[in-house]
Amino acid sequence: MELPNIIEKIKSYIAIGREKLQAVSSTQRDRRAVLLLGVVLCVLILYFVIHFFSSGTERLEKRARVLESELRKVQTLGAEFEQSKKRMSEIAGKIKKEDEPLISLMEKVLIAENIQRQNFSIRDVNTRGSDNEDLFEEKSVDVELKRISLDDLVDILYKIQTKQSFLKVSNLNITTKIKQADSVNVKLRVSTFEFKQVI
Repeated sequence: MELPNIIEKIKSYIAIGREKLQAVSSTQRDRRAVLLLGVVLCVLILYFVIHFFSSGTERLEKRARVLESELRKVQTLGAEFEQSKKRMSEIAGKIKKEDEPLISLMEKVLIAENIQRQNFSIRDVNTRGSDNEDLFEEKSVDVELKRISLDDLVDILYKIQTKQSFLKVSNLNITTKIKQADSVNVKLRVSTFEFKQVI
């Protein structure tokens, strides 16, 4: 089919559509109905356009609220980290670094509690090399006490725990003999910690 024939057919369809529209809207009542239908269609189209954009805006606002909440959490964690770092610096500053070896320190504690030299032995334990993630370096000694009273043991443990340097008692093992119920044999480990520099 040639182009002029197609154009003529389209023109004829348009003319038929005009005639039918004029026939439908020939009365005043029909014109009002067509006008009302056009207004309703415009309102519906406007509603869908507004709804589409407002739902997109709501999604963006909701996402913004979630991001603000996450930002507040990150800020809170940052503040807690700064407080923890400050507290670690304070604790590290309060810990007095002992110049003398841990063996000498423990020997002084035991002699001050009137424990006879033949009733105790102190053995140095290899210094534990700390991992890079650790905040401290640990040094330990194993202490063995023979034939001491429970009162003396309590005094020794109290003295160790209240030393100005940071000492920790672990691996406490107490044994008694039936014939010597008033005295005990004790093995324990005493460790000291030196905090690394907080970055």
